[in-house]
Formats: sequence, C-alpha cells, structure tokens
Amino acid sequence: MDFLFSIEDVFEIKGHRNIIVPGISYSYPNPVGVGAKITIETPNGQIIETTIAGFEMINRGKKMEHAPFSIPKGIEKSQLPAGSKVYLATLK
Repeated sequence: MDFLFSIEDVFEIKGHRNIIVPGISYSYPNPVGVGAKITIETPNGQIIETTIAGFEMINRGKKMEHAPFSIPKGIEKSQLPAGSKVYLATLK
C-alpha cells in the first residue's frame, strides 16, 4: 500500500457522497482513477476499505495541489476524522 495523504477535512453532501480533502497530489507518480481501492486508517486504528467514486472540483480560495475525491455512499463523515491516513491499495 502507498501512503497518499492525511485527511484534512471531509465535505458531506447530503444524499450524495463525502468528499475527502486534500486528495491525491497532482505530483503522484502513477495515474489513479475512479474505482481505485483505498484503505483509510483512522487515528483510533479503525480500518475502512473502499474505493474512489469520483474526483471533485472544490474552490478553496487558492490553487489546489491535490485532486479531492468522493467515496461511495455508506461511509459517514463521522467515520473520517481529520488525521486519518489514506493509502492506495491497488491501481485500477
């Protein structure tokens, strides 16, 4: 597994999905696409295995160096605290 980033924030869109920020760095050496398997490890040790559901455009008032992405429905924002580590399990 490759470490990608630590979660800074999660934007919850009711009835849609959660968007994880900052996302995958544009300088990451391999292309990562929708469907790629990721593993999230929370600060309390919980492991969440999921996939990238889509890449999102967010205006945070400054140029982004990362590509924020959403994860499938079913994982609550409360399960994704800041500081959780995101790893790429496999490339698709």
